[in-house]
Amino acid sequence: MAFLALLIALAAPVWAQDRMDRLMRDLLIFDAHVDTPRYVMDEGYQFAEQHSYYELDIPRMKKGNLGAVFFGVYVQPQDFSRDLWVQRTLECIDAFHEEVRRNSREMEVAYTAADVERIRKAGKRAALVSLEGGHLIMDSLPVLRDYFRLGVRYMTLAHFRSNNWADSMTDVAVHNGISSFGREVIGEMNRLGMIVDVSHISDKAVFDAVEASKAPVIASHSSVKAIAPIPRNMPDGVIRAIAKKGGVICINFHAGYLNQAAHDVYIGNRPARDAEIKALLDSQRSNPRRWEMVRAIQKRYYELMPKVDVKALLEHIHYVAKLVGAGHVGLGSDFDGISGMTPVGMEDVSRYPVLVKGLMDMGYSDDDIRKIMGGNLLRVMRANEAVAEK
Repeated sequence: MAFLALLIALAAPVWAQDRMDRLMRDLLIFDAHVDTPRYVMDEGYQFAEQHSYYELDIPRMKKGNLGAVFFGVYVQPQDFSRDLWVQRTLECIDAFHEEVRRNSREMEVAYTAADVERIRKAGKRAALVSLEGGHLIMDSLPVLRDYFRLGVRYMTLAHFRSNNWADSMTDVAVHNGISSFGREVIGEMNRLGMIVDVSHISDKAVFDAVEASKAPVIASHSSVKAIAPIPRNMPDGVIRAIAKKGGVICINFHAGYLNQAAHDVYIGNRPARDAEIKALLDSQRSNPRRWEMVRAIQKRYYELMPKVDVKALLEHIHYVAKLVGAGHVGLGSDFDGISGMTPVGMEDVSRYPVLVKGLMDMGYSDDDIRKIMGGNLLRVMRANEAVAEK
């Protein structure tokens, strides 16, 4: 019996590696939120080159077996005047399309769930575009429709500030959730097949959006308030409402959203950090090294935070899976939008296999791992396409 136990113990690592290899060959890893387009536009950032900074490029996508990405476009009101919101949005969407075109052997723009599967089977990476902040439609349904025609397949209803029809969770509530016009926006998104994203909006706004939408919604980059009780995270009741509608909560990788202590340091230092960055950019407008200097500031402030391990990220994923089922949790890294504040062990898109291994070690089945790593998000895409008018 002792000899048999020894054989089993020796074989276990081999079985685990075989299982890992099999999963990495056939699962779709689909990240719901990566913010790289602004770097492409402002800094000439190139997907083809492997970088030592930021979190996404094609070589690291290949290493991490990342099959599909929603690239986020945002224009913060505090950074751009209202008259520039649409122009800046269109320019960022164009930068996204042009960079994918320049790398057409490796990537292709996807517009449907079927496109994602086809592109992945062809050995390429599927690139999709999303909007972060309903203010970017300028309260215009025609503008919303034009964004859809340009490939936008989900929209976050509000960003860090409330807009004219949706309340943000980090701003003053002015609509008690979603206004009547906001419900019209959701109805038009359903008609188009554009997914409603409820990250960033107030709890009441989430309940309103879930009620108003005919299709499942997503939280594209939100973490769990029961673990880290901060404003940007979602309480159990909100998570349950999204899941009951068939939706998915895609966990944000920001170290300050995964851990309360890290958040307290991050949020306490953010005003000083942002002021330092603004002063640098104002004084170094013609300096070609200005973005490198910005990254140095961000890194310095990141190093002031307590270190957060990738296990914290797995804890948030596990919490949602246990609360509402593995069919309602996914990945929404917020890479390239979190100023390098990543968990230790999850520094960029090359590290997704760490999550697969972590889920295996936690006892998740192959089927549930496939759902969490990308299948759930693809299912919600299909469901929104099915609701859309043909």
